[in-house]
Formats: sequence, structure tokens, C-alpha cells
Amino acid sequence: MSETEDANPEIICKCFQVTEETIRNAIEAGNLSSVESVTRACEAGGGCHSCHILIQLFIDQHQESKTAASGPKGESAAGAKGKGGFLSRLFGGRRAR
Repeated sequence: MSETEDANPEIICKCFQVTEETIRNAIEAGNLSSVESVTRACEAGGGCHSCHILIQLFIDQHQESKTAASGPKGESAAGAKGKGGFLSRLFGGRRAR
């Protein structure tokens, strides 16, 4: 990560000021598989619920990376995280399949 990204982490849950990194770390550490379990682990998603779709996406990406790591199908686990924040990866430089 660049110094700019470290200084300005991407906030996903605005209600509790939880960053993408914190959410992803909680999902990975606890092998979490539901938005509710993420909320219990780090509070993300416990307020207005507008971040639930992003939290679910992070869960899905984690599950995909586990599947890819254990079998020949799918992308590598490193490809799931990539560089930059979620929104920059979503809207910038996305490759066609």
C-alpha cells in the first residue's frame, strides 16, 4: 500500500468508521461467512446497514479465494485482494473475463 492509502484508509462502514482492511481482516481471521458475524466481530454493518452489500462482497471474495487456494479453478487468492481500495478496484482497471 502507498503512504496515501495508509494515511487515508477507505471507510466502508460510515456509522462505526470501520475500514475495508479491518473488515477483511476480521473475515479472514474468523473465517466469517455472514454479515451478522462480521458485525459481531468488528461492528461494521451494525448501524444503518448501507454497507451490508460491500461486506457481503468481501465475504464472497474471501470464500472464492479459499476455493481457489484449494483447487485448480478460479483466481488466485492474491488476485482477490489486489491493490488499492475496493471502490478503486471496482471502477478502475477492471479486466474483462
